[in-house]
Amino acid sequence: MRITWGITVLALAVVVTAAHRTTPVHAAGAQAAGPAITVEQFPALMKTIGSTQATLRMKMMNNALPDAAKDAQAIAATFGDVEKFFASKSKSDAVMWAQQGKAAATAVATALAAGDAMKATTELGTMAASCKQCHGVYRDGGPQTGGYKFKEGTI
Repeated sequence: MRITWGITVLALAVVVTAAHRTTPVHAAGAQAAGPAITVEQFPALMKTIGSTQATLRMKMMNNALPDAAKDAQAIAATFGDVEKFFASKSKSDAVMWAQQGKAAATAVATALAAGDAMKATTELGTMAASCKQCHGVYRDGGPQTGGYKFKEGTI
């Protein structure tokens, strides 16, 4: 059952990736439309990524790889929202880091669906590196200061 589920999730990831790559430019622009994410809403995205990543790691430790793969897919989707936010602010460096985070989260999901926890762990490290770079430029403070705030003058 585990192998069948893993193959099913992997096949779904391949189909979604292929469909995304063949989406016409005008349709991709329509997907990006919608209500803009505000500076006040942005911390919720960061909290979603952080809490989901913690849950994902716990599931990996318990060898619940298919469930962890779902968490990785949710993280990838949230990175898409992070990308849209920074694109709306014309922050190309942060857009790049969000894209790297999204790609790494997608790779985590694919590795987990294939049952490769070692590869997933490596990709989690790649994802964390993109987070660290962006936080170094844009984040002011952390849990000890009451949450996520942008550095003065960055947004």
